[in-house]
Amino acid sequence: MPNKNLGFGITCIDTEHIRKDMVAAYLIEDSGEVAFVDTGSHLSVPNLLDTLDQKNIAYSDVKYIILTHIHLDHAGGAGQLLKSLPNATVYVHERGARHLVNPKKLREGVIGVYGELFFKQFLGDLIPIPEDRITIASDGDEIKLGTRSLKIIDTPGHARHHVCIWDEKSKGIFSGDTLGVSYREFDSINGEFIFPPTTPVQFEPVVWNETIDNLLILNPDRAYLTHYCMIPFNGHIANKLKDEINNFASIAIKLADSKNRHKDITLALLDHLLDAANKHKVTLDKGAQSKLFKGDLGVCARGLGVWLDQQESLTNK
Repeated sequence: MPNKNLGFGITCIDTEHIRKDMVAAYLIEDSGEVAFVDTGSHLSVPNLLDTLDQKNIAYSDVKYIILTHIHLDHAGGAGQLLKSLPNATVYVHERGARHLVNPKKLREGVIGVYGELFFKQFLGDLIPIPEDRITIASDGDEIKLGTRSLKIIDTPGHARHHVCIWDEKSKGIFSGDTLGVSYREFDSINGEFIFPPTTPVQFEPVVWNETIDNLLILNPDRAYLTHYCMIPFNGHIANKLKDEINNFASIAIKLADSKNRHKDITLALLDHLLDAANKHKVTLDKGAQSKLFKGDLGVCARGLGVWLDQQESLTNK
């Protein structure tokens, strides 16, 4: 899926992180003012700048880079992108800001989970952001862009440094990872297939369910997902996502004492999603489904493992 005009002055940009149609960034245009929501990785920045060039948008017209959270498939390119945008300010949750100013721990944490080879091959680099170009994105803040107001909403569950952005003009939520993963290859006659990215290290299923309920109060029409592109969003989709959050947690609990816990959780998640996709009438063959799912499930299983360890630690206190 190439860059796609979604209406309302919003463009979905394929960052081409790891593969096509996996990681989106968004460009919002309104009355001559421009904002990015998320950036992809350091290696994604040429795609973002090319999009500005194709639209004849001056780099000086970009006012904001708004980050849903600091995981590097969402925010890894922010420092490099900012170097080309002389008037832009980066909005980020207060828990994430210091890691963008000094990304040493963020870099080390990512390499610890994914390995140095993955970091170099798929993420590239991580450029520090000057502190004076960062603004804290706090719950309830409203960012003015042209004639529209973009409202910041604190949305823990996937990560404690996560915010979503409510756009009243499109009645849409720029949701980062909060409203799930829904790859277009899994669309069927039953609509969109959705599951939660339970990435390390701050998966909190009860909190995440509460966050989804709070977002539904906005009565949204659509969600702008990072993984991938725009989907309709309503109570039906929200309930499917909440069910899968609970399913993932239940799978982890059942396998908490397994000798090969990480591997067993990963395989159990895959079996669960293949079965769910079959019930959803996904037409993609199982081999292709497995390949796409596996890109996420190893990391999801790591997140569930960290969560299990945290629960055990709390129990033993």
